Amino acid sequence: MLTKNSVRLLLGALCLTLPSLSMAEAPIYLWDNEEGFINGLNCEIEASDQNPFMASQFYSSKGEKKDTENLRNSKGVMQSHLVNHSLVKVIDENRGRNTKPVEVIGVNKRTEAKKNRWFSERGDKGYLHSNSLRPIEDFVFSVTTNEKEVEKVASENEAFRSGEEMFLRAASGASYFRATCDNTKEREYILFRAYQKGHGDRAIFYAGVSAEETSLFSNLNTYGKVESMSFLSEVGQEAPLAVIEPNSLVVTAPPSLEEELEASNDALEAIASEIVAEKEESGLSSSLKPKRRPENLPIPTPRPKVSLQHIVCTSGSTLNVRDENLDDVLFKAKIGERIALFQSFGEETDLEEVINGKKYVFKKVEFKERESSDERVGYIAESFIKTEGDCPALKDIPSLRLNPPTTISGLNDEKCCDFPTAAKPTHSYTSGMRRFRAGRSGGRLHAACDLYRYKNEPARSVAPGKVIRDMYKFYQGTYAVEVRHAGGFVVRYGELTGKRFVRGGQSVKMGQRLGNIGVVNSGCCRPMLHFELYSGSKRGSLSTGSGRYRRRSDLMDPTPYLLKWQDKVF
Repeated sequence: MLTKNSVRLLLGALCLTLPSLSMAEAPIYLWDNEEGFINGLNCEIEASDQNPFMASQFYSSKGEKKDTENLRNSKGVMQSHLVNHSLVKVIDENRGRNTKPVEVIGVNKRTEAKKNRWFSERGDKGYLHSNSLRPIEDFVFSVTTNEKEVEKVASENEAFRSGEEMFLRAASGASYFRATCDNTKEREYILFRAYQKGHGDRAIFYAGVSAEETSLFSNLNTYGKVESMSFLSEVGQEAPLAVIEPNSLVVTAPPSLEEELEASNDALEAIASEIVAEKEESGLSSSLKPKRRPENLPIPTPRPKVSLQHIVCTSGSTLNVRDENLDDVLFKAKIGERIALFQSFGEETDLEEVINGKKYVFKKVEFKERESSDERVGYIAESFIKTEGDCPALKDIPSLRLNPPTTISGLNDEKCCDFPTAAKPTHSYTSGMRRFRAGRSGGRLHAACDLYRYKNEPARSVAPGKVIRDMYKFYQGTYAVEVRHAGGFVVRYGELTGKRFVRGGQSVKMGQRLGNIGVVNSGCCRPMLHFELYSGSKRGSLSTGSGRYRRRSDLMDPTPYLLKWQDKVF
């Protein structure tokens, strides 16, 4: 055990040789509703992909925008209006197919919504749609405390000013961090980094908050996703809890087969139901529930025939492909990926399995378009195999990807831009070693955002442009491509495989595949797209031997742009 207020990362039963850890100097204080912040004694920190806290945000499949979301009861009846970006905790009660039971622990006061008697208050319980819940690491939370509640922090930390506002951001990398300490009755705490303005780029301390004691959030102001990134430049950047470059050596077990089937099937049924409801509301006919076309409705333009090519159809962005025993996950398939049903004369390729009283058929499938030979064949449930026109989860593909603009004026054009990966990154690129400005060896700063996805997925052109440097060796066995996009800005798409898709001088369209996502040969990291952004005001090589970033002086922070494009595309 390390000294008081120090931490160690638990890796369960994994026997791994860790690199040397750079432990944060900031102490840990735990929130107690009665006493305020108290010392965390002999705390152990465990990486976790789960935490009970989430932020609320209005969701509409039609693209509507509102300042509040409805908090409903178990029958779907509205109880109150919850202000966007309020804090809730998920509670352990019966849940609906598309909803989660929550308790409001902090109502966001930074809102333009006009308050009325139907507004939600701290302590209210109800149900929110799953799409109305956002991860807490996308926000910065400002809290107000009295002097007694922070007396311990102020007396032991000269940098902390007890009469001033305090800002919290979830301590997260590839995972969240949970603390258990000797003096808190085996209670688990989610860790937040605590800042004050003018303190610099280090957290003053780590604030541990338990789901059982949350009054710290009674007076809450929330700063949103893009807004918080510029705000953090004032408040300070993250200090690492334990720097383990760069994927935290956290190995998370895949969901059980039962959990995967239940969650994905329920979600697909919900998506299909929403599509039917939207069609009925608009007066259009539905293939699932025929309706008579109103007399005044214009005759629709005939649609082209849909391909009968089979694809992976799942509610999430990826689906586990399993071995012939259905126990081990061989690799992940992405939604919409083309597959062929495996056929072999004299061999029985279908598997039947009874799970929770229901019989499932698993098909042996082949991913013929994959470059990697060891990720081509495996088993998935028949319910996840659809034709290209029959997958409800693909009905909502943004028009940006279906009909990309041919010209834009630059980064600030409302038509700019597509997201450079096929689906949302699997890990946050605003935190940890993946973020822009993260520390690197030799005092260098990270000049990009690392977008974690899967090997051989496409790296997409974010806008129309021209390739100014085609495939060249970049870093630890990976390659890069450079494109000058319309309006003059330049992007380096790094850490690609060596497979060539474009040539120097070639014009490219928004969304066009520039390369395949690769993985460095050091074994340190997951596959990723290394995304560097430049204004284009300078000329010459993007990499230099000087400056904090070792990059050309027109380097830009891509984070706010990526967040904006991600919200638009996904």
